[in-house]
Amino acid sequence: MQIKLLDLEFNTEHFYIHKTSIVEKVIFNNRTFYSKFQKITTPLTPNLLKQHQNSEITLAVPLVENELVNYIVIEYHQEDWSLFYSLLKYLLKSLNINDFFTYRNDKKELLQLFIPRERISLKDAYEEVENIKHHLELKSKRSYKIYPNRNLPKNYNIITLPIKKI
Repeated sequence: MQIKLLDLEFNTEHFYIHKTSIVEKVIFNNRTFYSKFQKITTPLTPNLLKQHQNSEITLAVPLVENELVNYIVIEYHQEDWSLFYSLLKYLLKSLNINDFFTYRNDKKELLQLFIPRERISLKDAYEEVENIKHHLELKSKRSYKIYPNRNLPKNYNIITLPIKKI
């Protein structure tokens, strides 16, 4: 199934919907993960997308499909998102990353930056994430997340769909 939203395209066999209670428990690398995202294998309907846009529900999609990645995503959950965004633009430019899409969810104080990658291997994605993370650690506090994350199970490398483009 192909999901097109704003400037993004996701080719996935499923999507996730956020629930109020824990849906799944997974043990990975001697850690226990609890997920409130339920996997849905039916096609995503326009009505569900509209509910997501209105912040009535939260939808997410997987970043890793068949060991391949199409986006590297940086999330920032703070009020000072504009300062972080300025720093991030400068940092990405210094890394010769000029193509990215930025989105905001005002209700959740969430900034999402998607860096498109054309079906790169999971190993290459992890290496690029580590490089970006290394450069960010030199300049910023650790209140951001970068996906895909090798410290999470592959099926937990999911990203909520963005709401509004910056």
